Order: sequence, then structure tokens, then C-alpha cells
Amino acid sequence: MIRTYSRPHYAQARTWYRFACWLRRTSCPQFHPHLMKEDALRASFGLRAKSLILPSLLQDCEAAGLARLAARAEAGDKYPELVARIAQVDPDDPSADEVHLFLEVADRTGTHTEKHLLGKLPPEDALWVAPLIRLESDAYGTGTVLRYHVTGGQDTQVHVAVSRAHQAAAAWLDWADDRKAWAEAHAVAEESPYAYRASYRDTVAPGAGYGEFLYGTDAYGETDWDDE
Repeated sequence: MIRTYSRPHYAQARTWYRFACWLRRTSCPQFHPHLMKEDALRASFGLRAKSLILPSLLQDCEAAGLARLAARAEAGDKYPELVARIAQVDPDDPSADEVHLFLEVADRTGTHTEKHLLGKLPPEDALWVAPLIRLESDAYGTGTVLRYHVTGGQDTQVHVAVSRAHQAAAAWLDWADDRKAWAEAHAVAEESPYAYRASYRDTVAPGAGYGEFLYGTDAYGETDWDDE
């Protein structure tokens, strides 16, 4: 008998998997869409999330950022939301792009926020996250498509849950279909997942600012975490 599932996570995982297969990258051997999809399903069920959650572990964490994060946890913020920016390490190699995550700390008036670097996503996660972040700057005007929540960790280890991945992947697939149709109509080469990279430069150099950051409106809109 064919087993059927009532949960939407499996359809969401298939959508993300279709997008991940578009990347077809051999420069990052850790990038394995099928295994990542299975890990995401397990993490989603474990967190009792309403949608697909992809787990990650931050690398090269900053001590000052971790101290700020610990202070937020002590203040009762169970699942702080982070903001992300892309750092171009090599202008000629899109797969080398890094995704840096920051913790926002607002002042007492709430009119000004400071961004404190926590660390960066590992290469296998930055590989698929970066094209979806770039989707926010294209003609579709999708706004913030991914969300990053701290879910745990000890000492210098920080665990992050990346949500809205399936929604962002679906929007990217629609964008890719439109770009492919446009390319065929104009007899030009098909665009890659990193097509918008040249027009979305956000080079991060020592001492340079990170520019404007991404914002979310409902930090817990896709999970049951705030109901506990």
C-alpha cells in the first residue's frame, strides 16, 4: 500500500530539493541536496515547526557577538532572529560567496539598532542561501524571503534554523522559468542560479560597513515556538 502523508513538509521539501538540484555544484563536496533535505525534515519535526526548517551551525563565530547573544538569552529571548548579508570573497567565483549572520540590538527608544556579527554559514549552506537572498533585490520585489533563528548551542557553537526555504525556492523557480523563457525568446544563454550576482555586489572588506540590512515583520510566523 502506498503511504500518504498529511503534513505539508514533504511537498515543501520537494520544492526546496528541486531548487537545490539546479545548483549542480561540484566545488563544494559537502553540498548534498538529498541528505540536507532529510536533515531538514527531521529538524522540522523535532522543532514542531509548521514548515520546512533547514538546520545549520555557524562557523568562525565572533566572541563579542556571542556575548550579546548570551545576554539576549538571559533576558528571556528564546529564539532570537538574525539578519544576513552576502560577502563576495572572489568576484569570479559565485560559489565562494559567504553569508554572514548578525544579531540586531535596539536601543531603549527602538529607533536605532546595532548589528553584531555572530559568524557565517558553512559553505554547503551559503551555496543555496545566497541565490535566495539575491531574489529579494530582483524585479519581483519579494522582500525578506529567508529567516534565521538561533535554536541552541554551547560555548562557541551556535545552531541556526533557516525557515521559509520552500517559499523562497518556489519564488526562485518561478523566476528561473521566466528567465529561461526570456533567454529562449532572445536566443541568449540560459541564466544560472547566480545570474543577479553582478548587479548585487555587497563586497565586505576590513573596516567597511555592511550596508543596509534585511528585516522581518513576524519573527515567529512559521513556527510553534512562541506557543511554548
